[in-house]
Amino acid sequence: MTAALEITDALLVTPQGTRPGTIVVDADGRIDALRDAPSGRAARTIDADGLVALPGMVDQHVHFMEPGPTAREDFAHGSSAAVAAGVTCVAEHTHGWPVTTPAQLREKVGHLEARSVVDYALGAHATPDTLEDAGALREAGVAFVKAFTCTTHGIDGLDPDMQLRLLRACAGADMRVLAHCEDESITAGAERRLRAAMREDFGVLPAWRSSEAELTAVVVTALLTRLTGARVTLAHASQPEVVELALRERARGARIDVETCPQYLLLDEAEVVAHGPTRKFTPPARPAPAGAELWEHVRSGAVAILSSDHAPSTLAQKAEGDIFDCPFGLPGIDTTMPLLLDAVAAGDLDWARLVEVYSAAPAAALGLADRKGALAPGMDADIVLVDPAARRTLRSADVRSKAGWTPYDGREVRGVVAMTFVRGTLAAQDGEVVAELGTGQWQRPRLR
Repeated sequence: MTAALEITDALLVTPQGTRPGTIVVDADGRIDALRDAPSGRAARTIDADGLVALPGMVDQHVHFMEPGPTAREDFAHGSSAAVAAGVTCVAEHTHGWPVTTPAQLREKVGHLEARSVVDYALGAHATPDTLEDAGALREAGVAFVKAFTCTTHGIDGLDPDMQLRLLRACAGADMRVLAHCEDESITAGAERRLRAAMREDFGVLPAWRSSEAELTAVVVTALLTRLTGARVTLAHASQPEVVELALRERARGARIDVETCPQYLLLDEAEVVAHGPTRKFTPPARPAPAGAELWEHVRSGAVAILSSDHAPSTLAQKAEGDIFDCPFGLPGIDTTMPLLLDAVAAGDLDWARLVEVYSAAPAAALGLADRKGALAPGMDADIVLVDPAARRTLRSADVRSKAGWTPYDGREVRGVVAMTFVRGTLAAQDGEVVAELGTGQWQRPRLR
């Protein structure tokens, strides 16, 4: 049988190791085989000599804002930014139009048809009124439930009693919870005192969304995870103590993982205080050397997942209101993969660890490991070809997100995505998106 595509002479990063070879893609957009040499009989052949072939990245934490208000982002811009950067699947949830019922999920799936160039899973939000609904959401195709422990982005926070009810329901439904951990009483108390003192300086951010607030919520969430048997990912860990608390409960049987993001590895509190709105995300970046210590946890495997937590705003939107009222969040989908490729070049990661934290582990967490996250026969032909010797400078002018800027403007990185394939279809080449909207499809997670 003639293959639809052969990618030859690449350095393949596979679950079995890294080796030179050829990827054979069938007509259904799946990997048919990995071979030592090309057959010479493919309908199309791409010579990837000098390039590294990776599975497409899976970003488990993005906000593309649809349906709902799209002034900050939409799927067309966000998914285009993703595919140009080597991300072939995202897990999306928007706070502006939160999914809390199966009917809303179906409405969102219908709305997104022909709106994306990358594949996507979809998350739901837990609210005080929907704590026991995990089973119905799981059956409908939700990949995870997002839970806030403090009111953020207009979503009500859950107190410990509500968390306990949610985690019990999610354990029974085998539904993963993505937990945003900041203690409501600490953040609310800090905000009251800061406003009473008429503070408007940028030091408000670390004083308001404090280290203690994050760690207090992590202690409660990790304990309840163990007691209920739920599966939980601690979202966007900002400090090594989060990882250490999670490991303590994991050692006692908790099914708990930790996610972190480039902003916690590469930015710090000094930048937050200096730049304010354009470094306003929560939890905030912590004082050095928190980032260096988190890198150690990424390398060791204690941090299981890296994601962008792409939550963009334009510079004009960031300038609206004071430091309390301007929007939280950073654009990140354009830059996460370039920054991780540079980390490989610097020796902070190797190819196998990059694939694990930004492709294989998130695919497994989302229930997509049967089709995403690895270069292996039978998997979707989501393939990224990287030129490890190339260099580029990250520039706000090149950002495809509606945000139109990046906190990493001017940073030189090593390693450049040359081509991205989504289920065997060439979707981006040399930084240009060539796939049409609708190439991306909803990915319903596998039920265990």
